[in-house]
Amino acid sequence: MIIVGVVAAVVALGALLAWAITRRDVPGVPEAVGTQSARALAAGPVDAAQVHALRFDQAVRGYRMEQVDEALQRLADELAERDAEIERLRGEPEGPTTSERERGSDAASERR
Repeated sequence: MIIVGVVAAVVALGALLAWAITRRDVPGVPEAVGTQSARALAAGPVDAAQVHALRFDQAVRGYRMEQVDEALQRLADELAERDAEIERLRGEPEGPTTSERERGSDAASERR
């Protein structure tokens, strides 16, 4: 009976010490990752700081697919708009048409 009491006391003391150690700030160790909710892209033009601040909610096997898909679609649309504007400002002809893209690079090289 004494052995069971000693083992229980050692386990309880160990659990108490482990709890106390995990509650302390350890110098040089970054703050623990929180469970913050998603921060979507703000309306308007997207800049690098917004992309770096972009966060998604975690799901069982990764991130919430609909949040990631929405952000990627938004970024793709923004990049396509910027590319078109750059081409327009430079006076360059538009990129290959949809039918040329479907046929592959042969159609684009024939156009030149």
